[in-house]
Amino acid sequence: MTAPLRIALHAPTRTGDRIRRVAAGSDRQLAGGMAWRGVLAVAAVKLVLNLVAAPRYGWHRDELYYADTGRHLALGFVDFPSITPLLAALGRVLTGDSLVGLRTIASLAGAATIVVTAAVTRELGGRGRAQVLAAIAVTPLLVGSNAMFQTVSFDQLAWALVIWAATALLVRGPSPRAWLLLGGAAGLAWSTKYTVAMLFAGLTVGWLATRAGRATLRGRAPWLAIGLLVLTAVPNLWWQARHGWPSVDFFTGRSGEVRGENPPWRFVLELVVISGPLALPLAAGGLRSLLRDAATRPLGIGLALVAPAWLLAGGKSYYAAPVVIGLFAAGAVRWEQRTAAGPSWRLPAALAASALLAAPMIAPFLPTDAMIDLGLDAGREDYAEMIGWPELAASVDAAAAATGTSVVLAANYGVAGAIERFGSDPDVEVVSGHLQWRFWSVSDRALAADEALLVGYSPAEGAELCAARPDVVGTITNTAGVDNEEAGLPILHCPLRAPVAALRDDLTH
Repeated sequence: MTAPLRIALHAPTRTGDRIRRVAAGSDRQLAGGMAWRGVLAVAAVKLVLNLVAAPRYGWHRDELYYADTGRHLALGFVDFPSITPLLAALGRVLTGDSLVGLRTIASLAGAATIVVTAAVTRELGGRGRAQVLAAIAVTPLLVGSNAMFQTVSFDQLAWALVIWAATALLVRGPSPRAWLLLGGAAGLAWSTKYTVAMLFAGLTVGWLATRAGRATLRGRAPWLAIGLLVLTAVPNLWWQARHGWPSVDFFTGRSGEVRGENPPWRFVLELVVISGPLALPLAAGGLRSLLRDAATRPLGIGLALVAPAWLLAGGKSYYAAPVVIGLFAAGAVRWEQRTAAGPSWRLPAALAASALLAAPMIAPFLPTDAMIDLGLDAGREDYAEMIGWPELAASVDAAAAATGTSVVLAANYGVAGAIERFGSDPDVEVVSGHLQWRFWSVSDRALAADEALLVGYSPAEGAELCAARPDVVGTITNTAGVDNEEAGLPILHCPLRAPVAALRDDLTH
């Protein structure tokens, strides 16, 4: 039988005694410092890998959208909170809205996540070898997510901070400072991505269902943490209330679509792949250790509930992926204890080797031609969505010049962002009702327009907006021949059945 994860080097004693020793600074293993040299080396390698891949393939449709939100800052957004738009605005200030600059910000967030993962390992009693192993284990997940500027990179960092703060509170013992740290991390996470609510729900169950968790709830400090979280959320909630709670509509209206696209088998398979098949035993051992040790059981229960909850709710696999941060940390401590007298290089080497073999699928390392020749764009849809946006904008420019039309109705934020970013005609104005685009101002000239180009719509969809049968005045193609969402769609031109101002509600989706 596997021994439970132990926080101290000496013989195990009652959980309460161990926590009191830790709080007093007498536990030598926990008092040991971070293995900065090894952990930072792993973080640096990850950062270099992402920077090598950063110029590849071009803008992803989501990156176009996030960059646009950085130019239209608000207290809330339809599909995510304000942290990512703020970082997009920062990227524009620092790098001139460079794609590589934005991806560098995401890569730095991933490097920080590696450091926090090692810090969680240290809180659980891990020394240098355990900290480095946890850092290596989480790196492929981060290299993949940091390949684009997106909410996921910052969400993973926020989850890591919540897990670290929760671990420290359990191991070191409750205090106002520990609770405020957890409340601050939770507030940052909520301001980054709403899907962290499932982690909050899991941790709440873990805390209430265990003696160790309930023991930390005495006094006013937990209420201070909750108050800090609520205070952080107030600006966003105010924006939501003012705009009719669009995020609620978004998630409730989209749940059926997401569930249909992500059946249970796909959810499980993708979670295994993005977490790393060879790293699964490490994560499983970590979960077992967290659950068997009374001091960390609240955290173990909380992390264990996240993936099944998202599976039942019909979420995407990557929503649950950050739980491996805590599981890898605990698993690395268990591995360190078990290999204290034996060879300790095999597992880290195997994890690194497997990541190297999977590198072309993890991030865009290969040249565009090689990626297409190998068919990787079919296996990872993100790659296909990075191809063809400048060509789309050029086709729209040509259609606008040929028809004398200066208003474009864009079906989605990718099309809208590409025309705005890559279009060469400053007189062409884009109108879209997709997600946050519905709230962005449109000129009086565009609102009064009674004819337009329709881009991203099928002929049947376009006909619903037109007073007469639309003309096909162009076709969206890309020279790479990649079959992405826009490839092959027509560029339509027609007189509208009503001015744009009267159609804006119909455009909203």
